[in-house]
Amino acid sequence: MNKIFVVLILSAMVTTEHLKTMCKRCWSLDSTECSTEKDTECNGTKCMMLSESIKNSNVIYNTVKKTCATDIMCDNCFSVSTNHGFKLRVSGECREGDNSNAELEYKEQCDKMPLNNFMCPSCYVTTSTDGCKSNGMVLCRGNEFECLKFRSLVLLPDGKEVPMSMQACFTEGGCKMGDEFVIGAKQLKAIEKTCTPAIPLIPARKIQPKQLLDLDFLLGL
Repeated sequence: MNKIFVVLILSAMVTTEHLKTMCKRCWSLDSTECSTEKDTECNGTKCMMLSESIKNSNVIYNTVKKTCATDIMCDNCFSVSTNHGFKLRVSGECREGDNSNAELEYKEQCDKMPLNNFMCPSCYVTTSTDGCKSNGMVLCRGNEFECLKFRSLVLLPDGKEVPMSMQACFTEGGCKMGDEFVIGAKQLKAIEKTCTPAIPLIPARKIQPKQLLDLDFLLGL
């Protein structure tokens, strides 16, 4: 009897691991609606839609992406924050079953994110993939508990290919998605994507706005 029970459990595990789901797939740059949708077969039982908002040099682009579900993105908000003209906000929404993302619509779910008492070095350039030097700190928001270093050749939503280097606050767990996952843009040549823990603010001192650019002060050096 016990052997039969074990066999049934193992059979259920194997069946779950090989579940396939049909999902809608699209990627529309600078748009909140998919221009065309295709069917794609996904592992697991969920489909996903990403509502992306990217601010680049005071221009805001909204982008929508439908694809197979990535668990870390399901019903979650991912964000990148800098003090240098770049900001990214992505809301992920997942549903169970075949074509369950077909009727999902663009939805900004992470537009309000309070400061979280952490900070990171900040810089942003679109002229080189050699890196950029931070001369100030950015205050992190929401679930931004990691500091991002990012270098890559990317295709921005306006169709421009740019060599990008950045340091910023990043949502915790973002680097675990791998180099191939770039939200808000398309990565053409990956060079660096690394994360380190964000730096806690110093509670014992009152930080004046002008001192946010003084890295030595903020780090207590």
